[in-house]
Amino acid sequence: MLKPEDWGFTNPVVSPLYGKPPLVWKDMRVQLVVYETDIENIERVVPEPLEVRTNKVITWVSEFELGTTQGAFSEMAIYVQVSYDGLDGDYEPFLYVSTPLPLTAGREIWGYQKKMAEIGISYEQEATIGKVTRLDHDILKAIVVPEYNAVMDEVPWSPDGVFSLKYIPSAEEGGTPVRELVLTEGKFTAQEGRFFGGRASVNYERSEIDPTYLLEPNKILGGFFGQGDLYLPLGKVVHGYRS
Repeated sequence: MLKPEDWGFTNPVVSPLYGKPPLVWKDMRVQLVVYETDIENIERVVPEPLEVRTNKVITWVSEFELGTTQGAFSEMAIYVQVSYDGLDGDYEPFLYVSTPLPLTAGREIWGYQKKMAEIGISYEQEATIGKVTRLDHDILKAIVVPEYNAVMDEVPWSPDGVFSLKYIPSAEEGGTPVRELVLTEGKFTAQEGRFFGGRASVNYERSEIDPTYLLEPNKILGGFFGQGDLYLPLGKVVHGYRS
């Protein structure tokens, strides 16, 4: 019989779906838009005990072709800026991927709020278009016009990493679910000479199934597009929820 120490890193224990982090993605294309919304909008999508820190929102649409144990896939995230216990981080109330493996790993390890969607970056005239479609709704359409050489420091990422909410319902009636607030210090490094900034726009089609429209923009601060590398380690549990 298989002993626990002989199990693979994940289910299925005899043929693990993915390997242990850290994960590395090379030469990824990413489109970002930074904008402001109402604080009240952000408060509607942020769980306790996180506290909303600013009214800024960052949209992320990316395409990976070379990534450690994850295969090729596309991803969309919407980041808001929060704090907890002296830590300033970002939180992703909406997060989508195009294939099952990163969805499974992201939810099982870190608790990322992932769902499946159709995601892509296209190029038309002077602009890049990031589009995310789910259930026939364009739950995100972002346009960026690359106009100047930019650096990643222009994007207002929070200093301490990304918070995620790991929530796994109990298999037993009346049992205790897993509820953990996790902080992960991932890092995206833009490749020199391959990262650009410029004008941008964001539009959310109203969907009650995927209500990204709750974070509708008031003021666009700028857009970015380019190529870089992403490093994602294991996180740290910073808060445990009690029933």
